[in-house]
Amino acid sequence: MMSLSRGVMRVMVLVTVMLVTYILYLGHHKLDHFLPEERHEGIIKRTHHQCPLPKRILIWTTYWHEQSFAWERIFFRQVSRQCPVSNCELVYDHRLLDSADAVLFHAIDLPQFKLPPKRILEQMWIFFTLEAPPVELKHLRNVFNWTMSYRLDSDVPVPYGRIIPKSQSSITTAPPVKDYWANKTKYKMAAWMVSHCGTESRREWFVKELVHFMKVDVFGRCGFKKCGKNISLRTLGTFNQDECNAEIEQYMFYFAFENSICQDYITEKFFLALQLDVIPVVFGGGNYAAIAPINSYINALDFKTPKELAKYLELVAENATMYNKYFEWKNKYIVELGHPFSPMVCDLCSKLHDPTQFKLSNITKRSGAEAAGVKLSVQGRDNNGSYPDIDSWFVKGSSCRIWWSGQHDYEKHGNFV
Repeated sequence: MMSLSRGVMRVMVLVTVMLVTYILYLGHHKLDHFLPEERHEGIIKRTHHQCPLPKRILIWTTYWHEQSFAWERIFFRQVSRQCPVSNCELVYDHRLLDSADAVLFHAIDLPQFKLPPKRILEQMWIFFTLEAPPVELKHLRNVFNWTMSYRLDSDVPVPYGRIIPKSQSSITTAPPVKDYWANKTKYKMAAWMVSHCGTESRREWFVKELVHFMKVDVFGRCGFKKCGKNISLRTLGTFNQDECNAEIEQYMFYFAFENSICQDYITEKFFLALQLDVIPVVFGGGNYAAIAPINSYINALDFKTPKELAKYLELVAENATMYNKYFEWKNKYIVELGHPFSPMVCDLCSKLHDPTQFKLSNITKRSGAEAAGVKLSVQGRDNNGSYPDIDSWFVKGSSCRIWWSGQHDYEKHGNFV
């Protein structure tokens, strides 16, 4: 019986070895027939499976001197598969240049990097920034094929947020019953959270004159009140934003003042304020009326002087009907935050998968700044599919200007610079 058992065991071992050998043989000679396409060191291996390859986006520079962590936050929607088209991958190894479908350059960090030594046909080089000028770009001619920025005339626009209509089922026909004015007091008129005290827009000059006519509580590095930290990719999740929001909502108005007055530059300051029970007072170069509902904000630059703005804010603060009118839009719209919370980058992957986006007939675009007065100096993409002068498109085309403290200075210096 023992010898019989040993014989059975030998047979079983032999069968197992033969089976494993056969599987390994199939794996080497047959199974690759069923595998999708793979890339290795710039070489595309084609197989019979028709599953499309992910589009490869090579990140060439750091983002504010940080590598993968910062970029993964920028592309969070894509890497977490929240985009309608998410079949794209981010890579950071410069040796993968030959296999990349697109190469991304952050404008601020670009001076610290050499450009790639060669260029692959049909590979898109992308200029990326979420900050307004100034930035040094004069030496970068005929380098970039696409632009990716907050500018709405970018090839891939990345807004800081958006206001979208609610679904019809969630809209109530009755007027809002909430009285936003009831729990407010004139002792807390306006709040401003700010960490950059000297800016291109001269917003600090505006507020310095404004405080002669109304009370403004300044939080952060530039004031005497504190609440949390400056919002950025680094500080997200490290402080209690709800606590700061509760503080802001005690005020009648919140100053969403941009550090630059440039075309389309509207940052998270505005969209965050819209989510709260406070009226945003804006100060920037974007077309607020084009992206936000009527009576959802007050534009400081619609008034000739800070004194006139103060008078109007006092008027609104004293009248419950006028004050509550600035919240009626909340019944029909919702606010979605973009950068730095969840940047809206989905269009890039979708664009890379769309063959029509690579046709030269679809790539010539002139900057909207020409209509604003910058003529014969702003160059968009040419018929070869690149920007002959990215400095012209981004810096001159952003039509940035400065707010000056006096009417005489404004008339003298307030032109486009």
